[in-house]
Amino acid sequence: MSEIIKILIVEDNPADAELCQREVRKVLKSCLFEVVDTRPAYLAALSKFQPDLILSDYSMPSFDGMSALGLLQRHSPQTPFIIVTGSVSEDVAAESMKAGAWDYIIKEHIRRLGPAVVNALEKKQTLITKRKAEDEREAAYQALDKALKGSINAMSKIVEMRDPYTSGHQTRVADLSAAIARELKLTEEHIKYLHIAALIHDIGKIYIPSDILSKPGKLRDIEWELVKIHAQGSYDILKNIEFPWPVDQIAWQHHERLDGSGYPRGLKGGQILLEAKILAVADVVEAMSSHRPYRAALGIEKALEEITQNRGVLYDPDVVDACLKLFKENRFKLEYST
Repeated sequence: MSEIIKILIVEDNPADAELCQREVRKVLKSCLFEVVDTRPAYLAALSKFQPDLILSDYSMPSFDGMSALGLLQRHSPQTPFIIVTGSVSEDVAAESMKAGAWDYIIKEHIRRLGPAVVNALEKKQTLITKRKAEDEREAAYQALDKALKGSINAMSKIVEMRDPYTSGHQTRVADLSAAIARELKLTEEHIKYLHIAALIHDIGKIYIPSDILSKPGKLRDIEWELVKIHAQGSYDILKNIEFPWPVDQIAWQHHERLDGSGYPRGLKGGQILLEAKILAVADVVEAMSSHRPYRAALGIEKALEEITQNRGVLYDPDVVDACLKLFKENRFKLEYST
């Protein structure tokens, strides 16, 4: 410890304050002391002197160690605080440690003070280093998260470029999926990766010829079969990306139905991820409410009627109920750009 260590001593007895300084100087060659014995002086020292460590008597006529400790916890809780007292019971020692003291020293064992100070400063440095590492990890995570969101949005735009008639579809589906998931009280982690999956659930449409995607009127059977490959296509693209969540599976399953009538694999009930069941309902509601090349928008009432009629048959009952509640209570609205 080559830097100057600033130590604040809260003590009304000059001899005891000097005793503390003498013991500390045995272990710290570069240190600066300030001694206070009143609340105003203590508060001023916290602000101006900015101590690296505090040594405090437990009991003084006008100010006491527990009061000093309480003030420190509000001002600078990371600063080590050591009680130095003439005598202390086990209850008092336990109380002070519980309140945030780092150690306590009985004056008749004052030789323990030097090692206790060194230990406290080393512990403080370890905590600072750990906190710095955590901050750096958090910054790196935020940078990666920002890059991921940028990549997801770019992928979503690719689909819109291929299928301009569904511009904004994935964003609206993602927002509704997140709202349903929140209504079902899923964790924020679940909601986050469901929102990501929904933003790119139709990425597989890049495999479908654009003239089919934008074709007015009813699709022929063979054209419809081509459209249906997009769920498999989404999976084939997303499975090669190392997401920490099952984004590829959710996109793969978003056209599966409870009774097995969906595609591409005809999964049933419990074989389908809950997140995919949520996405399925959000996808149907948004698609029916919006304009398509082959039909005019059917409106939100028709969409809600569809999921109500097929509740428990095609769509998960709990998911349907959550979706209906959001719209009936006017807590969600599909937003369309003008």
